[in-house]
Amino acid sequence: MRPRVSILMNCYNCRKYLVEAIESIYAQDYGDWEIVFVDNCSEDGSAEIANGYDDRLRYIRTPSKMELGAARNFGLSRCRGEYLAFLDTDDIWMPGKLGMQVDMLDRNRNYAMCYGGVVYIDENGNEGARLIPEAKSGRIFPQLLKRYEINMQSVLLRLSGDLKFDETKQFSPDYDMFMKRAAKYEVGVIKSILVKYRKLEGSLTAKKMDRWWVEMKETLDEIASDDPELTERYPREYRLAYAKAAYYRARYLMSEGDRVGASRVMKAFRYASPVYWALYMLTLSPALWDLIHRYR
Repeated sequence: MRPRVSILMNCYNCRKYLVEAIESIYAQDYGDWEIVFVDNCSEDGSAEIANGYDDRLRYIRTPSKMELGAARNFGLSRCRGEYLAFLDTDDIWMPGKLGMQVDMLDRNRNYAMCYGGVVYIDENGNEGARLIPEAKSGRIFPQLLKRYEINMQSVLLRLSGDLKFDETKQFSPDYDMFMKRAAKYEVGVIKSILVKYRKLEGSLTAKKMDRWWVEMKETLDEIASDDPELTERYPREYRLAYAKAAYYRARYLMSEGDRVGASRVMKAFRYASPVYWALYMLTLSPALWDLIHRYR
């Protein structure tokens, strides 16, 4: 008997792309799944769309508007599968995504999770950059420190009792969860496109810029506190991860017009790699910094 997959969808006023997202689940070649649809107090008619599907989609409305981590935990506590997947309501799964991942976890009982590649699309569905994972299956934690590449929509996890999102994380509860799993367990990597990921103006990523670096550093600190040997084993990789957090802080400071503060932050990590040296130099030229980051 094949394992059941619980698919967690979190929705807040998301009707524009909702049908396309849900239909991409129904189109999967693997059929033993349930959708746990968490409506975070939408007011745009999303509920009517979600409730128009069969009983494989379980509609649940939160009692009040919740932060992202709390809303995900609200749905997570109602998942009944052996595996857990995610799909945000403006993204799309590729048809063979679920079957490929269930097969990988079935064949590799030592993997706590697996993920794959994504292609970015715009609001009209036009494809852009493609991201194929560079890491190789196994103990990939040091590779993720150097280059975090996990797109949440491409993940399949073993559903276990200790699985929970940190509700203090407003921007990146997924980064926190996946990095902490990777620090403890082996992870499977699929070098194929599994998801179409929609990049939209005004997304949570843009709105929570002031939280990017804070939460990334918190996660790195918490992992190091739980297992201090990791910082001793991977000193260069940890240095690069903290440099990335510093870069996010510098981006926020530059957006607030604090060039001096941004330059001070990047100066501390300018020797981490040639990339961070270049970013430090860019803080000395706000016009060039803005030009480089306009399309990021």
